[in-house]
Amino acid sequence: MDASKVAEQILVKLGGQENIVSVVHCMTRLRFVLKDETIVDDQAVEQIRGVLGVMKKSGQYQIIIGNEVNAVYKEVIKLGHFGGETANTPQPNKSKMNPFSTILDVISSCMAPVIPALIGAAMIKVLLTVLPMIGWLTESSQTYQLLSVIGDGAFYFMPVLIAMSAAEKFKTNAYYAASLALIILHPNFVSLTTNAKDAGETLAFFGLIPVTYAFYAYSVIPIILSVWLLSYIEPFVDRITPNVTKNFLKPMLVMLITAPIVMTVVGPIGSILGNALSSFIYGIHDALGLVAVGLIAGVYPFIVMAGMHHAFTPIKLSIIATTGYEAFICIAEFCSNMAQGAASLAVSIKSKNKDLKQVAGSSAFSALLAGITEPALYGVTLRLKKPMLGAAIGAISGGLVGGFFELKAFGVATPALITIPQYLEKDRPISLLYILITAAVTIVVSFIATYLIGFEDIVDDHYEEEIENGTISTLTKINKLESPMAGKVIPLSEVNDKTFAGELLGKGLAIVPTKGEVVAPCDGTIDVFFETGHAIGLKTDNGAEILIHVGLETVNLNGQYFTPAVKVGEKVKKGDRILTFELEAIVAAGYDITTPIVITNSHDYLEITVARQGNVEALEEILTII
Repeated sequence: MDASKVAEQILVKLGGQENIVSVVHCMTRLRFVLKDETIVDDQAVEQIRGVLGVMKKSGQYQIIIGNEVNAVYKEVIKLGHFGGETANTPQPNKSKMNPFSTILDVISSCMAPVIPALIGAAMIKVLLTVLPMIGWLTESSQTYQLLSVIGDGAFYFMPVLIAMSAAEKFKTNAYYAASLALIILHPNFVSLTTNAKDAGETLAFFGLIPVTYAFYAYSVIPIILSVWLLSYIEPFVDRITPNVTKNFLKPMLVMLITAPIVMTVVGPIGSILGNALSSFIYGIHDALGLVAVGLIAGVYPFIVMAGMHHAFTPIKLSIIATTGYEAFICIAEFCSNMAQGAASLAVSIKSKNKDLKQVAGSSAFSALLAGITEPALYGVTLRLKKPMLGAAIGAISGGLVGGFFELKAFGVATPALITIPQYLEKDRPISLLYILITAAVTIVVSFIATYLIGFEDIVDDHYEEEIENGTISTLTKINKLESPMAGKVIPLSEVNDKTFAGELLGKGLAIVPTKGEVVAPCDGTIDVFFETGHAIGLKTDNGAEILIHVGLETVNLNGQYFTPAVKVGEKVKKGDRILTFELEAIVAAGYDITTPIVITNSHDYLEITVARQGNVEALEEILTII
């Protein structure tokens, strides 16, 4: 795959970079937020070689790429002056989502960033199953005990990881969020609640407000609710605390208000909700037995399409933490993954389309060996429709067999052939044979069913090798850019923000200002002026697009200390005042005043170099642009 060519064609088919607000990626998908989805031809996007499918969900236009997604994402970023979601990125319209979808979206958004850490820890646990079985380690050895700590750490302290991603989701302070998780996991708190429970006593604040016992290690829902609560308390405290006391009074009040509510109300409610959800899911298993395993295995691809599979993660972890194993969802997931891989393998062998054979073959390998099924699901079985039926037949068959053998999973590593050791019971050696039989039945039935049912093969079409002329414009070049403020020039690499330091928004430099004034560095038009006043987008008369971002994270000031002197759309001349800001007040409020100045359409220029180091006055040359 030529990642740069795929990226170029994606941008063209999405309506150009002006139609793209932001883009992020997960393990297999590019996730775009578009200004207008209606102008995009989904079929045209799907026909791009390297694109496996398209999905619209939660306000995102998702393009399934597969294992090469990271390479394509990097090329997309090079072509467009946009990055990941920020506080100023338009968010999906939640009013169009029902409450159930909203809950799933929240759980999915909070779980997804944590999954790599959990998979890494789970694979360590797989090793701890295999190594003693082959005689390389004993469970009493120090090495085993140390590896056990490595494998269990991410799971036991998972609320901390979830807190960080939940803070991103709810746009609140990640360190307050992590602190809440650490509080409910603190050994003394655990000891106090446990001892009170065992003694039949009531632990209480001031002898009045009871603290209900709950076990928060391995949990998910309590900390998500806690961070959601924090997202309301933090701005409230920020509004009521005087500026002169904000540095010390605000953090104290935030934690003093939030933590007791989490201990007494939100945490226990989250624990109850998590247990209720778990009881409901496993009530189905108790009622239907092995039939439930088969049914969930058969419909699991549709659960993935709905985004509900992430909602299963806290349930599985809770059960494993309580009983030591999970015997329902994990088995169904395994059979579903094997079925998707086998169905894709059948397509690869039967298809006469070279591109489809290659896509289906790599998708089969990814699903069977690594447990990554989205390339198979969106690029093969769902795309061709009939193979989905073959995969469902195989998954149901395998689920019934696995349920009959009463298979158990002792970890949550991605279900795949290489993670089979997580299904082995130490005191039940025959469990290895049972899981191999289950895998074999699933793969064989899925393959045969798909091959016999058949599918409408894709006819080779002429593939568009070149981007339409003029879709990526070449702008008139400028020779220099002058400084919009007085201060000290530093390289972007020294800016304490990965987005700027990594030049994701473009090349340039940063200035640590000595005066609270920003002037126009050249003639142009104010293209963007954030309502918070902290960032200005200026488009020069000859096409350069300049971002001046006063301070880091200063968006959180909500416009306080910033006084714009111009409006969006207004023409400015070099030297015109465009913004004033209270430099000392911003610093006193705890913000880094470093101001990145970047050319956001850097890709339109051959070279952008820093022309000056050290101290600089306003309107002195700072960048050379070729």
